[in-house]
This record gives sequence, structure tokens and C-alpha cells, in this order.
Amino acid sequence: MLERGIKPYATLYHWDLPSALQDRGGWMNRDIAGWFADYASLVADKFGDRLQATATINEPWCVAFLSHYLGIHAPGYRDLRAAARAMHHVLFAHGTAIDALRAGGAKNLGIVLNLEKSEPATESDADKQAANFGDALFNRWYLGGVFKGQYPEVLTKWLEPYLPANYQADMETVSRPLDWLGINYYTRGLYKASTEPGRPVDQVKGPLEKTDIGWEIYPQGLQDLLIRVSNEYTKIPVYVTENGMAEVEGNDDPRRVKYYDDHLRAVLAARAAGADVRGYFAWSLLDNYEWAEGYNKRFGLVHVDYATQKRTPKASYRSFQGLLHNTK
Repeated sequence: MLERGIKPYATLYHWDLPSALQDRGGWMNRDIAGWFADYASLVADKFGDRLQATATINEPWCVAFLSHYLGIHAPGYRDLRAAARAMHHVLFAHGTAIDALRAGGAKNLGIVLNLEKSEPATESDADKQAANFGDALFNRWYLGGVFKGQYPEVLTKWLEPYLPANYQADMETVSRPLDWLGINYYTRGLYKASTEPGRPVDQVKGPLEKTDIGWEIYPQGLQDLLIRVSNEYTKIPVYVTENGMAEVEGNDDPRRVKYYDDHLRAVLAARAAGADVRGYFAWSLLDNYEWAEGYNKRFGLVHVDYATQKRTPKASYRSFQGLLHNTK
């Protein structure tokens, strides 16, 4: 990459926990903060002088809540106690990794948060309260922990019986200063009050055009989030570290071309409003293995024939190529 003039932006952890550590409790075990710091030190020693930037964790909401309460990603638990512990330990480990990376001389350090635009399904007070809860669960837990050293009270009350003892003592580590923030954005969340006992909120499907994975296409949400983060949480540089759409197989992908055009315009609008957005990464360069979705959902700018490994640029790839060459 360096020989080709490409700046490597590395991610230490994108959900690939060794099974030997899962056998010891994984993200439910406080000791993972030490294990992760040791790993970060090793990366700093071996690669630190060649990396343009390093992120500790990719999408901690997915690591913790999606995987330990909703059961969609590994380890596939549906347990609130497991989720509460993972929600804290993943950010505590982020902080210990930042310390380890800085001690090892690594520069330009950050974290990548997946955020959504949380909105009420209706204008009722109950649905507005549900949207506030959803926003706390998806956005404010991670933004508040990392940048303010505090979790939203609406969640600490809900999770109080399950959070690690004396977790408050870790918050200084959780909120170590960063050099940049990565934001992954795909869609919005629409919330309504739940009638199911023990379940605070429900999500509902919205009316907007959807990608092949079923997510609403909502570029305004990206613009709003970038401005909100800049106004409410941090003035450090921000990167859109993932944004893209799953589309049906095929190399003529006009919907994806429009998707990127609209979302890049949203980034420019956020910049014009004062958000310090420094860069944008399309997800993804290649069709790939999409975790719980397997090979069925294709996000790539380049089509991959999985049987032959032949790679064919799509129309969206050519559109990006034209953009980079300033021919459009």
C-alpha cells in the first residue's frame, strides 16, 4: 500500500474474537481489556510506523448489543446481563488499547462507531420517548462514554442490576483523548413504544426506498448525525468510515451510484454547516462475506464471482473513478 501511495487506515478489531478468548468469557470478562491492550501493543510494535491511522474497535454496538442481546452476531447470546457487561467492557478495552498504542509510539488514533438517526414512528409522546431510548442505546451510550466519560441515565437505570461493579471508576480510561472519530452510517431507526413486557421499545419499518438488505435510504440522517456529533460531542476530525448499500447482483448499479452521490452531498452539507469531516470510505471496495448475511448481500463497487474469484468493476466503481479523476 505504501509503495502505491495508499495511506493504510487500520482497525484492530472487527468482530474477530479468537475462540480461545470466548471460552474465557469474551467481552463479558473484564480481563479482556488487558488482553486487548496486549494485542494493541503488539500491533504498535510491528506496524505502528507504517500506519496512517489506527482504530481500536469497529462498531462497538454490534460487538456488544447486537451480539449479546439480539443474538444476531457471534456469540449469539440473548441475555441482558451479558449485553450490559459487553457494552461496558468493549469501551473499557478501547481505552486500555489507546493507552497501549500511545505507549508504543503509534500516532493518529481513533474509534469507529456505527450511528443511526433515531426517530419516532409517530408524533405521540410515547413514541418520542421510545426514540429517545433507542438513541441512547444506539448512539449516546458510545458517544457519551467515549467523549464525556458518562453513559445516558435512561440506560444505566435499565441496566443497573447487570452492569459491572464500580464501572464508573473505568470511565476515565473509556474517555481517553482521541485524534479522530470514525462514523459508520447506513440508515435510520424508527421507534415506537413496546407493549411487550420487559421490552422498552420496538423498531418498525419505514416507508422510504430500501436497499437489498432492507435498510431505508436516508442521506439526510448522515448530514444530521455529522452536525450533531460536531455540535454536541467533539471537535476532533471526523471520517465517514463506512457508508454504502447492498444491491442485487449485477454490474449495472444505478441505485448505488445515486446512493453515493446523495450521501456525499450530505457530507458536503455537513461540512458547510461546520462539521470537521476529513474523509469518506465507501463500503465496500469488493463484494465480500457480510457476517450474518453471508455472501447473499453485495455491497461492493467491484463484483466478485465467488466461484472463480473474477473481479469486475461495476458502474459505481467507474463513477468513483471519474470523481477521483475530476472528470465528472
